[in-house]
Amino acid sequence: MPRWLDPKTGCPPLLLFRALHRALPNNSSIVDEIVADIPQMIQFLFESKPFRQYRGWTGALGTGLGTALGVKVARPGDTVVCVVGDGALHYNPVPAALGFAQQHDAPILIVVCDNRGYTSRTWNIQKYFAEGAAVRTGQLFGNVIVPTPDYAKLAEAYGGSGERVETVAALNPAIERALAALATGHSALLDIFVTP
Repeated sequence: MPRWLDPKTGCPPLLLFRALHRALPNNSSIVDEIVADIPQMIQFLFESKPFRQYRGWTGALGTGLGTALGVKVARPGDTVVCVVGDGALHYNPVPAALGFAQQHDAPILIVVCDNRGYTSRTWNIQKYFAEGAAVRTGQLFGNVIVPTPDYAKLAEAYGGSGERVETVAALNPAIERALAALATGHSALLDIFVTP
């Protein structure tokens, strides 16, 4: 079995987005604030259902959750999903967003594509400073998020549900539980360990 399909090493983004595609209702609005997994998201999440897509970043990271809440307020009948990288999540006002969702009955599903790092930062250093010391020595400080925070606890602090998903086998049941939480008016956060 290829390493990227090994269920012990995380979830390949294509399987994550295919699972979301199958589970989400047609009236879903997707806000994305990811960098590393955009090609897989576009190909597999938007495969055949009429989801609405909103870009959650416009020139800078940190606006995905606010955009998702704006979409939820404007389209209260939609299932609103914010797909965000773990690096981008650090730029978002997470407590304010989850507090707003709780206070104003605007539950959203947050899907964290957790590759345990700032992949876009690494790519940009390699692209723009290919001959630089960081690339030559492999010392790309600040490109990993270690230790990995338990992002699921963030949703729980605001009355929502949170779950870390580390294997492919756990993916579909976790998505079902998150959608069940939304149906009861509570936000949900899925911290999905994705493979590089």
